[in-house]
Amino acid sequence: MSDSPSQHLIIAEWILERGEAVNAHDVSEKFGIPNNREQACLAMMERDKAITTKRSETTSSNARQYDYDNTVKKITVIAIDRDKIARRKMRPSYNDQQYPLYPVSDLTRAEKWE
Repeated sequence: MSDSPSQHLIIAEWILERGEAVNAHDVSEKFGIPNNREQACLAMMERDKAITTKRSETTSSNARQYDYDNTVKKITVIAIDRDKIARRKMRPSYNDQQYPLYPVSDLTRAEKWE
């Protein structure tokens, strides 16, 4: 799976279809993504206003007593607001009309810092 800005939406759809709580390890096995990137996607899912999630934590079965963090974060997707996502795609947050992008490789060093 490619590293795209909508990757957390694809994963949220999968969790919603599955209907049960998943952790980062389950998702990384399914999509072939490194575990640390998957934890970031789950955190992004929790912060996204278009996705309603429920977070739960369980104690890991293979964790030792003296481990600092022996809980596993699990997330259940309850609902996805597709209208918010559609509006987000129609109206991007970057205003390219007012602030057009232009290459800086042609500029001199002094012009780049103006």
